Amino acid sequence: MAEIGVPVDDATRQRWAELALRIRTDEWLISTVSQPEPGTAFYDVDHWYLREAISQWSREGIRSAVDHLSVWADITVPIEQREGQIVRGHGFRWYFTLMRAGLEGAAQSLWLSSSKSGPEALARLVRMVRHDLDEQAKAWQAMGRDTAPIFERIKGHEAAASALVEHGADTGRLPSMVDLVRYAAVVLKRDPDLFEGHWRVCSAAAHGKDWAIQELQTVVGDPVEWMPGQFHFVGHVDPKRLTEMLSDTTDFVGGAVVMYLQRTYADALDQLLRRGAFEAAKMTPQRDGGKYIDQIAKEWGLIAEDDNSTVQSPEEPPPNEGSEV
Repeated sequence: MAEIGVPVDDATRQRWAELALRIRTDEWLISTVSQPEPGTAFYDVDHWYLREAISQWSREGIRSAVDHLSVWADITVPIEQREGQIVRGHGFRWYFTLMRAGLEGAAQSLWLSSSKSGPEALARLVRMVRHDLDEQAKAWQAMGRDTAPIFERIKGHEAAASALVEHGADTGRLPSMVDLVRYAAVVLKRDPDLFEGHWRVCSAAAHGKDWAIQELQTVVGDPVEWMPGQFHFVGHVDPKRLTEMLSDTTDFVGGAVVMYLQRTYADALDQLLRRGAFEAAKMTPQRDGGKYIDQIAKEWGLIAEDDNSTVQSPEEPPPNEGSEV
C-alpha cells in the first residue's frame, strides 16, 4: 500500500498537544523521583535484598515507556515551533511500534509495583532479574562472549527464589507479555481485552505484518490491480484510531508512573503531580507569554501570589499551521 499524508483537524491536533503534555509530565516525574525515599515501600524492599533494587527495576520499565512515547511527542508536537511549521509523519508503523514499547515497559513496571506485600514484591523482582539474566546470557552466547559471570549471578538469585516460594513461583521466566499487559490493565481498572487488542495490533505493525495495513490505515481511491488478484492501495493512517490508541496508551503509562511514585515518594503526591504538569507546560510555547501557566501555578501553590514574573516562551510563536499523518 502506498501512503499519502492527510491534514489533521484542529480538535485532533489539540488532543495530541494534551497527550504530549502528559507524556512530558511523566518524563519530568520519573527524572525527578529516581530513588525511593525513607519510609516508602520500595525503600524497604531495596534494603531487604541488596543484590538488586526493585525501585530501579520498576523505574526502568516506565522510563523505557516514556522514552518511546516522547519520540512521538517530540516529532508530532515539537517544543520548538516556528511560523508556518508543518509537522509530517511519514509511514504509519512507527507510531504503533512506539506505543507497543510503551505498553510493554509500563506493564512490567506495574507487575512489580502492584505486589500486595514486600515478600511478594521481592519474589517478583527475583523472578524478573532471573528472566533478564537468562535473556542476556542467550545474547552473549550468540555473540561468542563468556557467559560464566551471568550464570554466577543467576545462581545467587536462584537461592533467593527457592526461599521465596511461599510468595512467588520459583521460575526464571516471566509471564508472557500479553499476560503482563492484561494483568496491568486489571490493576489499572481498565478493560484487559481492549489493551490486549492494542498490544496485538501494535505488534503486528512493528513486525511488518500485512494485516496491520488494513487495520490501521484508511484506503483512499480505487485499488490498482497490478497482476491478477494482486492490488496496490493508496492510504493513510487513520487519525481517529491513532488518537484513541495513543490516549489509552498514555493513560496506561501514566498509571504505571503514579503507582511507581506511590511506592517511592514520601510526601504529598498530588503536589508533585501538579509540579510535573507545571514544569512540562513551561517547556511548551505559549501564545500569551506564559500568563495562564503562572495563574495556574499560583492557584496550585507552586509560586507565590505576589510573584508577577511570567513564564517566558520563545517570542510567542504561533501554533503549528498544520499537521499531517
